[in-house]
Amino acid sequence: MLLLPSAADGQGTAITHALTSASTLCQVEPVGRWFEAFVKRRNRNASASFQELEDKKELSEESEDEELQLEEFPMLKTLDPKDWKNQDHYAVLGLGHVRYKATQRQIKAAHKAMVLKHHPDKRKAAGEPIKEGDNDYFTCITKAYEMLSDPVKRRAFNSVDPTFDNSVPSKSEAKDNFFEVFSPVFERNSR
Repeated sequence: MLLLPSAADGQGTAITHALTSASTLCQVEPVGRWFEAFVKRRNRNASASFQELEDKKELSEESEDEELQLEEFPMLKTLDPKDWKNQDHYAVLGLGHVRYKATQRQIKAAHKAMVLKHHPDKRKAAGEPIKEGDNDYFTCITKAYEMLSDPVKRRAFNSVDPTFDNSVPSKSEAKDNFFEVFSPVFERNSR
């Protein structure tokens, strides 16, 4: 039993409706990504779940990653593993041209390619001399991947990136066309 105050007498009136009584229909407007997926399915006359739409998006991103061009870091073999904190992690993984714009998939693919090419066991089988323990340059590849695969560590590394262009045009340069002059600055700083 539920007791509600009455507006007329100030006394409580008892209502004996159970809370599990018949449900009330109300108008609800769907919004958000689920509604967007519903509208896309309805317009295509297809029945695909939102997850299937996400999978298609991921597949298209993977095809972009397959075209990833890795730049070989010429100083890789001369890196000192004990000085890994001062190395350019993007360049070590071959992502120097992409830098902070690299996706997690690109970082993972670059790491995999570097491991396949520079793993000590592979080089040993090819007859290349290997330094024992953590003194091999392969440690630098591992540390670069550890830094860039963790979002917190990656953000910290990106915040002190020495190659970042922090220049801002002067007011006199922006008088003619503000958006044309400042849009590269906004894009660089939007990370």
